[in-house]
Amino acid sequence: MAHLEWNPEWDTGFRVIDEQHRELISEFNNFLDAVKDDFHGQHVANLIEFLVDFLDAHCEEEEFQMRATKYPRLAEHMAFHEHMRSTTNAMADTSNKDPEVFAAEVTAFVLDWIELHVKVEDSLMAKHLIQFSQKGTGSEL
Repeated sequence: MAHLEWNPEWDTGFRVIDEQHRELISEFNNFLDAVKDDFHGQHVANLIEFLVDFLDAHCEEEEFQMRATKYPRLAEHMAFHEHMRSTTNAMADTSNKDPEVFAAEVTAFVLDWIELHVKVEDSLMAKHLIQFSQKGTGSEL
């Protein structure tokens, strides 16, 4: 699989969140590089460990911003976060699967995350945060 390249359409306009999204893509690309020539299950386990930790920090940041600005879609967005957290935690608990099959599942999860969450949910959140910050009461990200 080819590397993911950052798409400017994914920019939310908030530095911390955009940096986190770029970190996700960078780490995923590192995973692709690692398995390209030297595939073993430890690469998958390392990516899952990163995703579990990353999700905690990333979701915490987004949820803080959404609460602070009274985001009207907070419940829906948090439900998406909870689904992603439970999925990665379940993956972490079942990393004894066939490594190649598991790598394909993890890859599909990350691609869906970018496609559905970053491009859609985070875009909606960003519009709200921008409107809120333009009122002069938003957090500086």
